[in-house]
Amino acid sequence: GHQIPVYYAEGYDGYFCARSEEDARKQATEAGVATTTPLTRDSDVLDTWFSSGLWPFATVGWPENTPDFKKFYPATCLETGYDILFFWVARMVMMGLEFTDEVPFDTIYMHGLVRDEKNEKMSKTKGNVVDPLDVVDEYGADALR
Repeated sequence: GHQIPVYYAEGYDGYFCARSEEDARKQATEAGVATTTPLTRDSDVLDTWFSSGLWPFATVGWPENTPDFKKFYPATCLETGYDILFFWVARMVMMGLEFTDEVPFDTIYMHGLVRDEKNEKMSKTKGNVVDPLDVVDEYGADALR
């Protein structure tokens, strides 16, 4: 996830929400915190689903209007599994509209899921995945084409 943009000043009962330590320092100075007082950024990160909602525009330089942002945002197509349509894709659309006033893509291509012999979604967490290197070792690379 993305690190939370919150800074704390030693001995100050409050926090500063800022895009950079420099901006946090300005806020702290305006609040009466000495310029020699250390600032510490919160070590926590935003929820993974929240962070992934930022992905379409954060990866191309947002919030700056970079050349990559101008060229690649919005995109045309997102390819994804249907299982994360609400958790990820809906958040991408909502955050894209909120922060850039644009939908991040105009087409969503949804594919099926690879399932195991018990019809459960294959997952590293569940441990029911097939290591492609094991398949190559046993059957050769042609088996994976």
